[in-house]
Formats: sequence, C-alpha cells, structure tokens
Amino acid sequence: MAIRPLLFGILFIAVFVAIVLSIIWVDPTQPTRQPDPLAPTTPTTPTPTPTPPAQ
Repeated sequence: MAIRPLLFGILFIAVFVAIVLSIIWVDPTQPTRQPDPLAPTTPTTPTPTPTPPAQ
C-alpha cells in the first residue's frame, strides 16, 4: 500500500492550510506595533572634538 505518499500529501495539505489560516488570522485593520527605539529620543548636543595644536 502507498502509505508514505499519503502521509506526505496529508502533511503538505496541513502545512498549506496552516499557512493560509495564519495569513487570514492577521487582522489588516490593526496597525503593527512599532518597536521601541534603541537610542533615547532626548536631543543631545554632540561634544566638539578638540583640534590638535598647530605646529
């Protein structure tokens, strides 16, 4: 009997259905959550770099 191809077919269909359901599950009207910025948002002034003395 062809049990192995049957199992592969069922597994393929199950994975395909799971992908389709996961795409449908996502609600397109909900905005995606923006990740928190890694750097602080407070404005910082850059420190000036000292110039080497002229020779």
